[in-house]
Amino acid sequence: MPTLSQLSPLSRLAPLRRVPFWAQALAVCAMFAIVGILIMGDYGIASDDPLERSTAQQTLDYALGVSEEPPIWHNRYYGVAFSLPLLLAERPLGLRHKRDIYLAHHLITHLFFIAGGFACGMLAYRTLGSRWVALFAMLTFMLHPRLYAHSFFNTKDIPFAAMLVIALYLAHRAFRKDTIGAFLLCGVGVGLAINLRVFALMLLPMLLAMRALDMWQAGKAERKHILATAGIFAAAALGTAYIIHPYYWENPLRFVEGIRVLSQHPTIYIENLFMGEIYHADAVPWNFIPVWFAITAPPVALSLGAIGCAAVCWRAIARPLAALRDRETRFHILLLGCFAMPIVVVIALQSNINQGWRQMYFLWAPFCLIAAVGLHRIAGNGAIGSEWRIAARLPRWVRRGEPRRALAYGAAGFGLITTLTAMAALHPHEQVYFNPLVDAKTPGALGERYDMDYWRMAYLEAYRHLLARYPDDALRVYPKTFTARILPPNDRDRIVFSPQNEADFYVHPRINRRGLPELPVFHDIQAYSSSIGYIFAPNSDAYRNAHRAAYSDVEANGTLLARSRFDIYAHNGALHYLNANCAPLQANDIVQVFLNVFPANPADLPAYSRERGFENMDFYPNTHPTFSDGKCIYKQALPAYPIARITTGVYIRGELMWRADINLAAHAAARAVHDGILAGDYGAPVAQSDFDLYLSGDTLAYLKEPCAPHDANARFFLHIFPADPADLPATGREFGFANLDFQFADHGADIIGKCVAALDLPDYPIERIRTGQFVSGEGDLWRVEFSAAQ
Repeated sequence: MPTLSQLSPLSRLAPLRRVPFWAQALAVCAMFAIVGILIMGDYGIASDDPLERSTAQQTLDYALGVSEEPPIWHNRYYGVAFSLPLLLAERPLGLRHKRDIYLAHHLITHLFFIAGGFACGMLAYRTLGSRWVALFAMLTFMLHPRLYAHSFFNTKDIPFAAMLVIALYLAHRAFRKDTIGAFLLCGVGVGLAINLRVFALMLLPMLLAMRALDMWQAGKAERKHILATAGIFAAAALGTAYIIHPYYWENPLRFVEGIRVLSQHPTIYIENLFMGEIYHADAVPWNFIPVWFAITAPPVALSLGAIGCAAVCWRAIARPLAALRDRETRFHILLLGCFAMPIVVVIALQSNINQGWRQMYFLWAPFCLIAAVGLHRIAGNGAIGSEWRIAARLPRWVRRGEPRRALAYGAAGFGLITTLTAMAALHPHEQVYFNPLVDAKTPGALGERYDMDYWRMAYLEAYRHLLARYPDDALRVYPKTFTARILPPNDRDRIVFSPQNEADFYVHPRINRRGLPELPVFHDIQAYSSSIGYIFAPNSDAYRNAHRAAYSDVEANGTLLARSRFDIYAHNGALHYLNANCAPLQANDIVQVFLNVFPANPADLPAYSRERGFENMDFYPNTHPTFSDGKCIYKQALPAYPIARITTGVYIRGELMWRADINLAAHAAARAVHDGILAGDYGAPVAQSDFDLYLSGDTLAYLKEPCAPHDANARFFLHIFPADPADLPATGREFGFANLDFQFADHGADIIGKCVAALDLPDYPIERIRTGQFVSGEGDLWRVEFSAAQ
């Protein structure tokens, strides 16, 4: 009669044990590589893709002396251990066209990601000894939907995530073999990881600490060898990080500056939509990374990872000396540190984080290995009853034997299958994967709470939709994107990037809820019933009519706040920028509208804005479908709290084109004065010059029609002569008058084409008033003096 273990489904796979695990892992990797080659054309080009290639080229020119300038801005601190070989491989591989270059970059990045998965599986196998658990760790690493999609277009974060797990595998191999060569190779691997991202520096003290524990347990004869291997490892790691980073050659101390700069992830006011609120990259809440990690990790892996963390912590706490003596347990503690320490550091340093947790994707590999520890314990490969007392209450057949192992592996396999199913359903938008911890069924719910397609992969699907719908036509599209370069030549030639006024279609990403269009959508690209991208048809009657209606509604019912290159209106809780004779944006224009909002009560500011004293709400018109009939209308929602002042303007290619400073309190006062003058409350002007002056009670009002920008730019002087000089404040007695000079923006506004300003006068009796405008160094523009008794 067969035994229970012989009846187990796992027993039928026993012949596989004759095949080395590395061969089985390579076979799985080969399958992934074949699938990757077949689908790599389904993903577009991310903004960092050409930027990484440009940084590699600039670094190469700097290293060869072709250019004396290193890469610009903070890019000089990023290592090129991955992007530079990609650049150097282009010529030998005969890559000339951008499509071939970027497809090759994507393929190599994906293959390197698979290599990271292979290292993850091998490391799990070496530390746990179970090929099923190791296979689970390997597949879990490669089947994270977001990382899988990013492995085709993210040439910055994915290479580091893969390199980190490769370095961890080399570290385990070095401790296992305990040879000079193994530690030298480990040092090179760690140095490459440090070059890609400074977070890998954490491996240096961790591994040296593990080597110190080896010395603690070793005899005198072995200590010299341990010291030698530790020194070679440290020298190889730091030396590799230095040698392959040309910017550090002239001054190694630049490395310290690089750590400081990159620890804050420099950004330019990048916004994050997180749990329904907008946060700037330099002030995300402390739980930003933990929440993003939790809601985007496959559920079974997340559960097993939590169990693995508990198992490692329990073993370290329950038997600390035994844990320190056991090499594998120490390595599991190292893995837990590689996962937890970066999160703690980011929270403690309040580092700049943007675009989900993609800058922390390297956390996934150590977490997968910890999840493998959890599966290993549950499957009965460890004394689970001795670690958690609650396990002793489970039935005996669950706690021990093949049924328990089959249940554990079955649950793990089910988790992998459900993840793979979700990836297939989302393809090619796996980068927006969310797990059941969030509401992904209510239409639009995810898009209202979290960033979606922040790397704008929906562009490619938009182009393919248009190409399929109009198979014989050239398509004039706005704006210009890198993604079109990845299309086949015949299709790419049919996409003609055009200025706004000539485009047949606007293609726009849906990154977060700000600036949502209120115009008819020609085609809506969705994931989880939330939009991730739009196509608009600006030449359609529906679009034109809706655009005209929106423009007319704001013009008729909005409150005009300022006139500059744009008329700026407040309407329905939003700021609107209108221009009736708008120069259309060109296909590749880089236009930024800056918008700083100052609250009436600084306490109303979100925590991340209080240091600056204003809330920054910059946006890019290129992402707003706003042009029709020669008219532009941009919209940006305003905060709900009372606002005192707004400064806004436009940069084109980095050059300031115009600026407006809007004092909302002054605008409200000017509006009241304007209405009072029209109603006759102020009577006739008491004086007239460039401005008409009105006096009512203790209020002096200025009015000019029509209002031109220069009328409000020059400073106003206002001198008050009291009836009794003794009433003058001490600061005015020397001159014989009180000086109340002011800027128009502080006390006035453009009200329906009229310059209107109003000031409250002193409460003592006034004999006469002198006022006008002047320009420093040029004298008065106009001056008038009149008796206050009139």
